[in-house]
Amino acid sequence: MELIDQELTLSQFEALPSNVVVPLCEATSADLRDWSTRLLDAVAAQDDEAIRRARHSLKGLCGNFGAAAVMHHVDSDLSSTDARARFLDCVEATIAAVVAIAAPLVPQ
Repeated sequence: MELIDQELTLSQFEALPSNVVVPLCEATSADLRDWSTRLLDAVAAQDDEAIRRARHSLKGLCGNFGAAAVMHHVDSDLSSTDARARFLDCVEATIAAVVAIAAPLVPQ
């Protein structure tokens, strides 16, 4: 399973003015990390409503980049330490993939 849809991600960034690419990458990174943390906290607290909100928000973020791997983890059982670690690793790898696609579009 690919981390992101590279064509979709590239087309998203190419449609933007170049001065927006870096702030968008920063916001995307922060949002993915924030909502991932919220999801894991909600799972630990067994807070079904917070889990639902975090999953919904993460799916929305992932949809922008075709981030199927994160979406797969979002819907999985995240109660074990290993599952949480795999999820967070996937989030970081997804962020890196998005930033790598955007990097050539940033003016030097």
